[in-house]
Amino acid sequence: MLRHFAGVAEIVEDVEAAIQFYRDTLGLEVESLSEGYATATVPGVLHFGIWSRAEAAQATYGSRDAAERVPLGFTIAFEVDEVAEAAQHLDNAAVEVVQPTKTEPWGQVTSRFISPSGALCEIAETPWARRITQPMSAE
Repeated sequence: MLRHFAGVAEIVEDVEAAIQFYRDTLGLEVESLSEGYATATVPGVLHFGIWSRAEAAQATYGSRDAAERVPLGFTIAFEVDEVAEAAQHLDNAAVEVVQPTKTEPWGQVTSRFISPSGALCEIAETPWARRITQPMSAE
């Protein structure tokens, strides 16, 4: 079902404060992609996002007003072969799927679920990001 770990994002109330922390305090390169989402370049991590709670609610529940339903903290994403099939597997396993399969505006297919610990998690089909373009190794 899972192809690989796709990434992690911190869900925050204040994206600008989080950007400032990751850029100015930790010294990471941060790119703001929209008012509610940014990415930080972290060595060894395919994707590290900074996601506003309101934007996460919009993407997951279809409304920014559902922000209280989105837990603050970290969300993780897994790349799968087919989101609809993986979401059905999760549903059959009594996992709370909170966002049915949909195609995001940028073309990625996603579904989101709540982990047993209460974290918002994602499964995704991102065909253009399935290749690792540089060698990855630990020293």
